[in-house]
Amino acid sequence: MDLQKLNEIDEDLISDEVAQLKFLCMDLVPKKRMETVRDAKDLFIRLDEQALFHDGLLLPELLMTIGRFDLLAILNTSKEEVERHLLECVPSRKGISTYRKMLFRLSEDLTAENLRNVKSLLDLPEAKLGASTSFLDVMIEMEKEQKLGEKNLDELQKILFECHEQLAYKIEEFKNTHRDLEQEMEIELGRRRGASVSGLATDSNTPPREEEQDLYYSMTQRPLGYCLIINNYNFEIRSSFRNRTGTEKDKEELTRVFRKMHFLVELRDDLQASDMQDSIKELAGRDHSFMDAFVCCILSHGERGTVLGVDGKEVAIRDLTQPFAACRTLTSKPKLFFIQACQGREAQKGMWMADGQVNTTEEAYEEDARTVPLHSIPIEADFLIGMATVENYQSFRHVREGSIYIQELCRQLEKCCPRKDDILSILTKVNCEVSSKMLKGHKQMPEPRYTLTKKLVLPID
Repeated sequence: MDLQKLNEIDEDLISDEVAQLKFLCMDLVPKKRMETVRDAKDLFIRLDEQALFHDGLLLPELLMTIGRFDLLAILNTSKEEVERHLLECVPSRKGISTYRKMLFRLSEDLTAENLRNVKSLLDLPEAKLGASTSFLDVMIEMEKEQKLGEKNLDELQKILFECHEQLAYKIEEFKNTHRDLEQEMEIELGRRRGASVSGLATDSNTPPREEEQDLYYSMTQRPLGYCLIINNYNFEIRSSFRNRTGTEKDKEELTRVFRKMHFLVELRDDLQASDMQDSIKELAGRDHSFMDAFVCCILSHGERGTVLGVDGKEVAIRDLTQPFAACRTLTSKPKLFFIQACQGREAQKGMWMADGQVNTTEEAYEEDARTVPLHSIPIEADFLIGMATVENYQSFRHVREGSIYIQELCRQLEKCCPRKDDILSILTKVNCEVSSKMLKGHKQMPEPRYTLTKKLVLPID
């Protein structure tokens, strides 16, 4: 341990950062020894006592976790080099636990208002919940009261559902990932035990048929994936477009249905064009390694080949899909986009069928469109883009009940997924139902475009 370098790092850390480091090391240093830590230098000495500096990675890992990448230069290393070494580490290496990192990230994303709400819902002594008490302090007290632990996250998750729903889903994501890893370890241990007993394997052991497995996308991970819903309602402040009354109904139904499918739903309301692109890039930049799919639902006004931000500016649909084509952790996994927006200004005319009738009831429907030049929508492999309407035409939204396309999509997903229907069969049913209706004297014909390479059957509870 180079004391000069440790002193230099200690001098550059503020008290809040020292508190963060202590929290991350709670599982690495005995509690009595941790109580005597006054600064970072004391903490480093305690870690050295536990022989935790021998691989040279723990201190860089700690600094990276709290975002002090600049201090890595003192250790003659860089963010990229540390990340590479951490990926090469054996699973038995003793570093910061994934549990601690998950809790720390929750604290980073919690606002001051969220923290006040959390404190008001906690069943802890008032003396432990003063104005200066941080969320890290709160979690330490919960651990002392045995109300929080790596396998005891339900109470914290319940509280966060009241204050910050997206953080609660991050706990759910951790729980599911942790459960999957435990199952993998159990399977591996069972395999090793079986391998140690010779002569038990026979020719009667029939392996799964690979050709059957290859026909379907794997949908076994929990959570299954992220579902981003961009819901643009309020256009009148920044553009000449009308507000999209009824879109809340679409957002609610999509949220409900995709959560039943084990997706982590993230909502973004009233985004300008640049914010839409930023949200897409942020989601595409995440690690989807432990997930099997991605879904994006966009509810907005639209043009041919584009959707609009609430500022009235265009975003090409290809610019929404391309970042995910470049996402390595989504390679060979299905990426689904459902877009409720017009693709032109024309209205499709309905035709009477020789042996039947169509519904001629006209209610309070609005269109989501304006006219612009045609844009192409190139997509790479393993994409599906469900468009509310074919190019050049309008799509319709009921001012109370939501859009005809999204509402029918949710109905068919909820009805057909339990029967193990694949997504293309479901979208064919959506096409049939939507196209059979008369809307303001006109018709609407949805259009799925896809480059899926396997059958996709989505799970639902």
